[in-house]
Amino acid sequence: MEVKIEVEKSVNLFPKNNLSIGKFRQWFRDAADFWQKWQEEAREDYEFVEGRQWSKADLKRFAETRRPPLVINRIKPLLNLLSGYQRLNRYDISFLGRTPDDVELCSVREGITKYVLDRCDYQTTESAAFLDAATGGLGWFSVGYEVDEETGDGEAVIKREDPFSIYPDPEAHKADFSDAKFIFRAKWTDKSELKEIYPEHAAEIDAQFEIYDRAEYENATRDNQLLWYKRELQKVRLVECWYKKREKQTKFILTSGEEISPEELTPEMIFSGMIAKQKDFSATVVRVCVFFDTVLLEDMPSPYQHGEFPLIPMTVFYNGIGNGEIPAGIVRDLKSPQREINKRRIQQLQILDHTGNGGGWIEDDAMTEKQFAEFERRGNIPGHFQRVKPMTLSQNKILERQIGQYPAGLAQAEAQATADLTAISGINEALMGVDVPNSASGRAIELKQRQAVTHLAVIFDNLRTAKKKIAYQLWGRKNHSGIIPQFYTEEKVYRVEGKNGQEWLKVNQQVIEQDPIAGVIVKTLNDLSQGDFDIVIADVEASLTQKQAQLWLLMDSISKFGIPGDIAFDIILDLMDLPQKEELKRRWQERQESQAKAAQEDMQMKLQLEKIKNQNANISFKDILTAVQSGFISAELANSVMQMWIQNQFPQLQQMPEDLPPELQQQISPEEMEKMLALQQMNQPQQNNSGGNLTQPAIESLIRGITPAM
Repeated sequence: MEVKIEVEKSVNLFPKNNLSIGKFRQWFRDAADFWQKWQEEAREDYEFVEGRQWSKADLKRFAETRRPPLVINRIKPLLNLLSGYQRLNRYDISFLGRTPDDVELCSVREGITKYVLDRCDYQTTESAAFLDAATGGLGWFSVGYEVDEETGDGEAVIKREDPFSIYPDPEAHKADFSDAKFIFRAKWTDKSELKEIYPEHAAEIDAQFEIYDRAEYENATRDNQLLWYKRELQKVRLVECWYKKREKQTKFILTSGEEISPEELTPEMIFSGMIAKQKDFSATVVRVCVFFDTVLLEDMPSPYQHGEFPLIPMTVFYNGIGNGEIPAGIVRDLKSPQREINKRRIQQLQILDHTGNGGGWIEDDAMTEKQFAEFERRGNIPGHFQRVKPMTLSQNKILERQIGQYPAGLAQAEAQATADLTAISGINEALMGVDVPNSASGRAIELKQRQAVTHLAVIFDNLRTAKKKIAYQLWGRKNHSGIIPQFYTEEKVYRVEGKNGQEWLKVNQQVIEQDPIAGVIVKTLNDLSQGDFDIVIADVEASLTQKQAQLWLLMDSISKFGIPGDIAFDIILDLMDLPQKEELKRRWQERQESQAKAAQEDMQMKLQLEKIKNQNANISFKDILTAVQSGFISAELANSVMQMWIQNQFPQLQQMPEDLPPELQQQISPEEMEKMLALQQMNQPQQNNSGGNLTQPAIESLIRGITPAM
């Protein structure tokens, strides 16, 4: 006992900062103890998906009884289907402005958000975290800002975190851990990496590892040996603790009503009397500390201004801690029927092996020793004939046992276990696309698919909640700047996805404007730090092929009912997954507007001609000539009116005089013949008259007034 006390004293010779991290060490110990149960269950969940579904004791027993450890993995296809459904039905982030001035910035925020998500390959990250949650019940995202040391440029990042490295507050009672006082993120690292990251603590790191290298450390308590150090790997557990703390803060209220922090206060504000009063209050702030075992490496305020933990969970079946509940995924309740399927299949194989030869009874004098040895060696081979002593068979000295029938209930039990997998998971045959009869209607199949999706709605609702939290950490809330407004402050051009495909977006652009009252003012266009917004995560239809089904239904209706395709062309484009469908829609709309404008102009021309046609008959050609000469109407329009009037009133004048019948030519006087020739020349202007005016004979005829009036 005295030796043990001395060992503990040698191991617990903490550095001088021991007292400052005692609270963090205790928090981590409590969290690690609490989440150990979940980790054990979750590791088994992952093993079942991977096909490692037998324990070491089971494998040892199978080896002793010479039975194969069969695994008929029915869980992995269900998880693959669920993951595929998530990949094909993603949620979009939209912004709703709270004031009219915020509307224009909505598209800017959406474009920058898509840029950030694409830059950090968010879709892959989301799918990995979703699969973590579906498997073990917990998936984790981390949202932060990283700077490239070579270029000095930084980008917002969203990563998937190992769920076995996160330890939330055991006292948190909300499913999203929003009421947690702290969250730990831990990883195993070696001494060289620690000294590279924290060179200022190199001496403390070396001293702590010297304690680990002592021989007596093998007898150290679990708290030191298992929680902090892996002797076989010579790695220590580096712990990052994000925690909340109440601190007193001060704000200054200006005469304009604006509140500023002490960092924003300037001497000019004080001397000019802009400070109305000072406000002291207590607020919750987020801090982060990093330590391993007894060495505190850093303890500082959170580098992010949004006031949240940068670790965002996604749960599946979890209502919060309070009754000993731990998070669970889809796999947790599928392990029992999966075990039954494996055991039933092994039993079936064993029965088939043993019923292949029923065995029996042989008297001692039925065979010689040599014959019996050969029977043992080759008796089960099909087609083998065994020699026996004479009269043995006639005396019934060999009696064969009757082969038993294969129990039908065994196969039925396995089928029931398979059906239990479908019933428990909620992923039915319709959603999987198998075992659907050909006679089933599309409506019936869709109803079965919706039934499955409704069963899984809680999973996707939790994913939507997690994505909304990610968006708020990127942009922040009122009086709490997110990562983008905090770090994306310089004038820069980004290539983003816009309504018309790829677009170039310039943000934080400084422009100078001349105001008649204020004089020269500087404005910022597309300011990412301005505006107040609500974030909306767009829903998707609750069916694997709902969007395609709507497209097919619309196309079928157009073909069956003869609906013009141009009426629903924009709706058809919305249902298609085309990369530049917005640009195509824009071109189609421009063409529709151009055609409508041309049709309207044509209709106006026809109405104008009809109006002229129905004018009062007392209008003379002199009036038309005057209108042409004054520029009120064009010569082309005057010619058209004359030609229309001649066609309606004197159709016989359309013929040349020499083409008229002889009897009609004799009846025409020289004066009338002159009028006909003048009208004919007026309706057929000379080709070299490029100006489009009336011919000279027509003008003279109009002036003399010899042409009949309209």
